[in-house]
Amino acid sequence: MIATKTPEDTSVGFGLAEMAYLVHLQPTPGSRASASWLRLTEESENQELIGAGLSSLIARGLATVNGSEVGFDMRVDVVAYTLANALRWTQLDLLLDAEGGDSVLHAESDRTTLIFQPRTMMSWFALPQDPNISAAAAEAFIVREHLAQNPEGGVRIRSGLRPGSRQLLIRRDKQGWVHAVAVNDVVGAETLADSDDALTAALSTFRSEGGAADGI
Repeated sequence: MIATKTPEDTSVGFGLAEMAYLVHLQPTPGSRASASWLRLTEESENQELIGAGLSSLIARGLATVNGSEVGFDMRVDVVAYTLANALRWTQLDLLLDAEGGDSVLHAESDRTTLIFQPRTMMSWFALPQDPNISAAAAEAFIVREHLAQNPEGGVRIRSGLRPGSRQLLIRRDKQGWVHAVAVNDVVGAETLADSDDALTAALSTFRSEGGAADGI
């Protein structure tokens, strides 16, 4: 896990070209999965865009070049490692209604765990997950916060190494949170999570049943 530091030390934003460059750095199963989740598969193979991404990182002081060697700011190094060594991605679609909403991506490697928040023009803001809580607890916190602010909304979650059709659907209820697993748009039985711990347990079960390395 990443050591806890101030937000100024650990969080950083990336533009489209910069993310394409970072995904392209290492041709690993993790990086290919990362490209898929970030919808950057084509961009990460575009040499002109990749070059622009490196130039942008250098201009921002986030990368340096010494001959053929490229060095990164620690925050960029963590992101690059996570993208190349991802073991699981989780996408949380924070729905406001049937048509609108936002998404958060949660990336986990063997050593690092990051949350990616989308910005305009295919840009991303990356920040480390609190190392003192589990991945499922971090995701449950995001779900609770969204549904507390948008009680008529919902959350749709997918999780695995690669995107798939298995989803966890969650909505607010007077007694807690109602959740159900959907596969290929067929929704299963609903279950009530009547406490924070029960919601975290539901997310943990969904994650474990989906598998980390094989996708869903």
